[in-house]
Amino acid sequence: MLPPRKERPQPTALKKAVFYFTLIMTLIYIGAGAFLLFVDTKQYNLNLPKNMKLILGVTLILYGIIRFVRVYQKSSQGRHDKFKD
Repeated sequence: MLPPRKERPQPTALKKAVFYFTLIMTLIYIGAGAFLLFVDTKQYNLNLPKNMKLILGVTLILYGIIRFVRVYQKSSQGRHDKFKD
């Protein structure tokens, strides 16, 4: 008798939706950080000191990049697992 074949389950619609949502959130974090770095605070009535604006903007951009790298690694790992065996 043959052993059962290990098949990888196909991604469900929910997993695809979570993947795309995560990608969109990374873009939002990067965009919000860039917005804070380059926006005129008086025009948008932001009461943030320049130091705080710089720290928050850079932090948001770095967090967005880290999230993107993690999602990309997880996604590429799933693709490479399909071609093993």
